[in-house]
Amino acid sequence: MILDYPASDQPTSHVVARELAGLAASALLYPFGLGKKTRRTARKAAQRTVVLVHGYLANRATLLPLSGYLRLRGIRQLRSFNYESSQGIERSAIALREWLQEHVRGGRIDLVCHSMGGLVARVYLQELGGARRVDRCITLGTPHRGTYNAYWVASRVGRELRPDSPLLARLQTSRPVAAAVRFTSIVAGSDNIVIPRVFAADEDVVHVPHLGHVGMLFSPTVFRAVTERLVAPIG
Repeated sequence: MILDYPASDQPTSHVVARELAGLAASALLYPFGLGKKTRRTARKAAQRTVVLVHGYLANRATLLPLSGYLRLRGIRQLRSFNYESSQGIERSAIALREWLQEHVRGGRIDLVCHSMGGLVARVYLQELGGARRVDRCITLGTPHRGTYNAYWVASRVGRELRPDSPLLARLQTSRPVAAAVRFTSIVAGSDNIVIPRVFAADEDVVHVPHLGHVGMLFSPTVFRAVTERLVAPIG
């Protein structure tokens, strides 16, 4: 038997309204994530770059609120990785590796990823040598152990996100390869995509009980948790 997080004690109508507002805001932001190239960083060894990785069927615009908050908190060297999530997790991880080689030229990297983007990052870190460049990986609503909802998705991504998928089993086995990377998972306690919600919990866990899968992209509580970990000393 799998013990999940307890349900939010807020009225269901509040939780649903918050998630619907997040979905509407994401739809409005979506056009702003189309067709813009990302600037390369300077070619310097002494630099740190935060790279944002969006989730399934989204683009970099969904992470604009978080990006704006991080800039206000003094984290200025930010880049966003745009990719075709429908091509699957493994192919997207290869694209991430190639994109980082071209756009982040030297220095250390921290990854902040939403949903499927966290698994794209883990394949990069654990199977494609990315752990050599990355110090932190912070995931928001990432189905580290899959989601039962994936059984309804008849596609490459759906097969990869099933709890019994070979890809997820492989990632559990290869975790020691990225032992030096500091992982944090922020779990939305009212997530309607990652079922059960506890499947999004991995290592350092931040549980936000009243948020849904999309609502966490607009949450000051989540933004503060991300910032606290990005500014913490590496030790």
